Amino acid sequence: MKRIPVGSILYFISSVLWLFLAYSGIGNWSTRVYIFLFIIFVALGFINWRMTDRANSD
Repeated sequence: MKRIPVGSILYFISSVLWLFLAYSGIGNWSTRVYIFLFIIFVALGFINWRMTDRANSD
């Protein structure tokens, strides 16, 4: 696997922010919603990373 693309890094950073909101209590939603968003963004970042890696391989 090659280096991580910028889009995946942004997904991973935003997922960490969702996790921070889940445990800080700053947001208006429940912790369950923030954890779900964390999982979704980690999955999107991983899928983006793998699809970019596959598209760039020759």
